[in-house]
Amino acid sequence: MRGRQAPGGRSVIAFILAKAPTVTASQLLADYIGVFFASFVVCFAMTPILRRLAVKNGIIDVPDLQRKNHLEPVAYLGGVGIFFGWLAGLFVCYFMSPIESEATGIPAEALTFPLPVVFGATVITLTGLIDDVYGVSPRVKIGGQLMAAAALAWSSQNLGTKLVADTLAWMGLDIPWGVDYFLGAVLLAVFVVGGCNSLNLLDGLDGLAAGIAAIACVGFLVISMHVFDVSITQTPSLIDPVRIVMSLALLGALLGFLPYNFNPAHIFMGDAGSLLLGYLCVSIILSFAGAAQGGPRLVMAALIVFALPITDTSLAIFRRLMRGQSVLKADNEHIHHEIFRTVHSFKLGHNTTVKLSVLSMYALAVIFGVLGCSLVYVASWYVPAVFLAMYGFIIVAAYKSGRRRVILDSGASAPVASATRVGTPESAPESAQTLIQERPKSLEAMPTSSWDDRAR
Repeated sequence: MRGRQAPGGRSVIAFILAKAPTVTASQLLADYIGVFFASFVVCFAMTPILRRLAVKNGIIDVPDLQRKNHLEPVAYLGGVGIFFGWLAGLFVCYFMSPIESEATGIPAEALTFPLPVVFGATVITLTGLIDDVYGVSPRVKIGGQLMAAAALAWSSQNLGTKLVADTLAWMGLDIPWGVDYFLGAVLLAVFVVGGCNSLNLLDGLDGLAAGIAAIACVGFLVISMHVFDVSITQTPSLIDPVRIVMSLALLGALLGFLPYNFNPAHIFMGDAGSLLLGYLCVSIILSFAGAAQGGPRLVMAALIVFALPITDTSLAIFRRLMRGQSVLKADNEHIHHEIFRTVHSFKLGHNTTVKLSVLSMYALAVIFGVLGCSLVYVASWYVPAVFLAMYGFIIVAAYKSGRRRVILDSGASAPVASATRVGTPESAPESAQTLIQERPKSLEAMPTSSWDDRAR
């Protein structure tokens, strides 16, 4: 955001403060609802066009009866529709000035959307699109993600550095000058790479990644409106409206795409879409670091809203590392795969099983979203306590899950026997060994047509 002069020569901050009694988050949301509608309409209209374009040019995912067992070829390029829908929302923000109303009292020039975010989103989308069309190595995709992270680091808000500095100050720590810049750059890289790949890993069932990201956007929007309500009566930050715009634009694009992507899917978002969703979600999360007060606390709350993709990624990383595999190696043991297998045992039919599995994941995302949003209304010290407790549990659970996978893969009885508690019947290790022997058979018997071929 650039500092500008409001009508009458006053600064924007002074102008907002003078109008503070008349401004509420609901009024601001009403002015910005055009962003949502523009994103929705553009994505909804473009998606079938992109589908026909993909089919005409052979940009499709063909079943191979092994990992790619959908019943018919499915087009890619859905992520391009999401990108243009999101851009349409920003177009409304720039040229139609949704906050230019007497109800809010905020001048239209108060909002300047950060161009580095748009540049990073473009780089991410092009990287994923090239992978969808031609295929690129994981290193090339990581390079694109780091370039997008660099764009965020160059932004005027300097969110990574601010988050590090505010967190260390909140902890009462003092570090030498310049260290916060280095740590901020590292933090941005970790956030962007982690966020992009977490949504990419989660894109394993029809409508899953788009629905989870949409639920997260609703949570981000709730937190953004709360921050605006608080800051407008205290020390407002000009990045507050940007969060609302980003959340509404992405939410509109996702809801415009989801009807085509929900089971049975007519189009996949591909890497262009999943990487873009991760990047934009992370950008919104990091934008909370720019709040006038309580930036680290708000970032923690937003990370809890985004906890389901992070949990699934943590489980995958521990599982693969403890097996001695590359973290980039694909498998079919993500949370949604396990839920699918459970639902499949009821023999409800393929499409019904996929829908119920996806809806179960939506329910988990809603739980995390409600928890994260509720934390902004409690005392500030509760937020880091809940954050550390929850993510500590996730890390330990990921380690235990990875260790269990190694034991099941190896079929070794020694770890099972050594883990038997005192007083456990002697038959317990035999039962565990029987589970080890029988589990692979049950997995082999399970059809793999349940998950999207893009599952990582």
